[in-house]
Amino acid sequence: MILNDLTLPLIVFFCTWTFTNGSDWLKNKKGPLEDKVLEVPEETEVPHAVYWFQATDPNVKSYKLGGETDNKTLIEKDGWLYLREPFDWETKKVHIITVEALDADLKTVEGPVSITIIVKDINDNRPEFNQTLYDGVVRQHSRPGRPFMRVYATDKDNPSTPNAKLNYSISNQIPDTYKVPLFQIDSKTGEISTTSAGAQNLDPNTGVEYTLFLTVKDLEGLSDNAFIRNTQVKIIVKENLWKSPNTVIITENSTDPHPIQITQVQWNEPGAVYVLQQKERYPNFPFSIDGDGKISVTEPLDREERETYVLVVFAKDKANTNLEQPIEVYVSVTDINDNPPVCEVPLTVLEVQENEKIGNQIGSLKAFDLDESDSLNSVLKYQILDQEPKLPSSTMFIIDEYSGKIQIEHDRFQKTEVPEYNLTVKVTDMAGNPTGFYTVCSVVIRIIEGNDQIPIFEKQQYELNPIPEDTPVGTTLLTIGAIDDDEPKTGSSKILYNVVEGDAEGTFAISTDEETNQGHVVIRKPLDFETMPVYKLRIDARNPEPLVPGVVYNASSTAYLNISVIDVNEAPVFGSIEYQAMVKENIPVGNTILKVDAIDPEGSSIRYRLEGDVFNWLKINSETGDIITNTLLDRERTDTYKVRVIAVQFESPALESTVPVSINLVDVNDNPPMLTYPEPHFCFPVQEPKAVLMKAMDKDLDPHGPPFQFSLKGDDKNNTEDWEIVPVNDSFAKLKMRHISFEKIQYDVEVNIRDNGNLEKTYTVPVLFCKCSQNEHCYIDVQIQTGRPTVGATVGILLGTLLIPGVALSLVFYKLKKNKNKEPKATTPDTNPML
Repeated sequence: MILNDLTLPLIVFFCTWTFTNGSDWLKNKKGPLEDKVLEVPEETEVPHAVYWFQATDPNVKSYKLGGETDNKTLIEKDGWLYLREPFDWETKKVHIITVEALDADLKTVEGPVSITIIVKDINDNRPEFNQTLYDGVVRQHSRPGRPFMRVYATDKDNPSTPNAKLNYSISNQIPDTYKVPLFQIDSKTGEISTTSAGAQNLDPNTGVEYTLFLTVKDLEGLSDNAFIRNTQVKIIVKENLWKSPNTVIITENSTDPHPIQITQVQWNEPGAVYVLQQKERYPNFPFSIDGDGKISVTEPLDREERETYVLVVFAKDKANTNLEQPIEVYVSVTDINDNPPVCEVPLTVLEVQENEKIGNQIGSLKAFDLDESDSLNSVLKYQILDQEPKLPSSTMFIIDEYSGKIQIEHDRFQKTEVPEYNLTVKVTDMAGNPTGFYTVCSVVIRIIEGNDQIPIFEKQQYELNPIPEDTPVGTTLLTIGAIDDDEPKTGSSKILYNVVEGDAEGTFAISTDEETNQGHVVIRKPLDFETMPVYKLRIDARNPEPLVPGVVYNASSTAYLNISVIDVNEAPVFGSIEYQAMVKENIPVGNTILKVDAIDPEGSSIRYRLEGDVFNWLKINSETGDIITNTLLDRERTDTYKVRVIAVQFESPALESTVPVSINLVDVNDNPPMLTYPEPHFCFPVQEPKAVLMKAMDKDLDPHGPPFQFSLKGDDKNNTEDWEIVPVNDSFAKLKMRHISFEKIQYDVEVNIRDNGNLEKTYTVPVLFCKCSQNEHCYIDVQIQTGRPTVGATVGILLGTLLIPGVALSLVFYKLKKNKNKEPKATTPDTNPML
């Protein structure tokens, strides 16, 4: 065996590892000579055994290495592949080498095979900011959380591992006038934005410049062993130009040349692209915006078409991304008197009885104006210009100049002489101002005979076949009729039918046929046999015109109608369209949460069942409708549990009704806090007290979650003498060393966490003190271990083991040889003693 500078350390390494870690380690480190992918951490302490290749050909005497060895790897004659110099992930991530097995004549008998060595990254690089000093500008009232600048750092370590995952934070803010942070930084992206306090308090008029001291850590900022870099940011506050202008006032129907600029918006920096949109869908959108943010109206506006517009303005970059939230521009269109009054109908027809008295109001003239309501432009004034005929007086009627109500000013109407009057009415806007618009409306007033005849029913009692209770609403059940001998087609002869008794809920309605004066009895609301099986209706017939003095309605104007309702077998009816309950999630099993109730209109028995109970949390009493807990509820699975209850008729199961049930679960403190922490290790010997950052979480809601109380288990003296808890915030705390005199072992520190609801749990935090590489990574120290054989002892054992069977074999061979020498020789006639 040829010895080199690696042989002795490797012998010690293997002996120690074999006796320390057992045979499993070696099993994973050896195998046949074949293509293989191996993984080796960078900066591994050398010499380092990578893999033991074992060729199957018995003639193999040595191995040969080729490919990208970079003088960092070698292979021994027995097939062991070693690392002689550490790999560097940042320099080269993959090394591809070849291995072949050679015979005594150095001829290849197996292979070559391809071996891919993947270099595993370790955290051996500090983050680097791309600038030593940053300058930023923030606008006043910038939206909280919207970045106005970004700092950027890189880490040469593997970006797919925590080694290169960076965490940004603000360590200080100068000045700190308000004693609250005015700025915040995204811990992952480095984007800086204002806080709510910053959006409110940053003021360019103060002239204050801010300095932020920033820190970036690798390992996601979760370990005290993380590498750190610092930088500064100088921030100037400027006025925010991106804001909504004042409401724009535009007078309708402008005759000026269009387009007309009405306002302007401006982004904080040059180069923005402005986009104008409508907030609501308008049939016509007569606005535009140019590249400078100038907004124009492109055509005259009509207030009667639309009184207000809301314009939405976007500022975008060249990639069509919004630079900020859009702003709104309000446009109000002011009215001018550009619409004349309009008669509501071309001809207004009114009636007056011959015997009506002076002062009676006979009706109104209706007109309107499209100009702005509640303005002078739409205030109307009425004036009678002419009356034809002018008999017996030219002023038989007067009109209220602002309401349009028409009254009788002179009586002595005679239908035979003047059957009707024609009025010409002038309606002027602007309250009659001479500069306003006006229109002329026509009114016909017909003289009718006095209403001296009452309606008389054709029969006093109407009968109807029984009707099922599920007859649809809107069904006409019956036609009734009465006769009035007053002048046809007038208010004196028109008949209105009214149900005055027997229908308190308004289940029925009666409409009048304008041509025949008959009444149609119609179902207006659903029927219900169980509530009202029989209706006995009293119906009165009346005229819209008042009766002449001395004439009154009597029994002839009254009729009766009996309606019988037939029972129909209906589905059960729940007492509510939805049931809701609120219970604590720890309600005991077997407790009633709520009760649903349904009735069968026909009085049959009801049975209940549940549907949609996906977690099998509930059960229902099929007879009473009580919903009962079947197992423990859990708000952490769902805070609102929704099921359905089905009610069925016991005698007719096909008839069923469904109602939704929602159970809102109230959180209770039923989950202890959970502890998370990185796998902590510290390099031995310890130079200064360090700490492990711990984080607590809780599935429960406030107030059963944070703030958490961290403490060391009180009955463990080692805990309190070696360690202390340093709170960081409501959810984080540090497990900190009290001294540096620790042994090179693993300490199991028991940490107790209590949530805000006094629920607690104790966790064991394993803290390892170990010998480290230059990059502060633990490695197994190769040394003689107490109770384990040394290298010399190992060699002695091996020699002794080989010597015993060697001696035994020597004795066996010696005995055989001796026996062979004692065998008798063959006799001859000359020597035969018998002769």
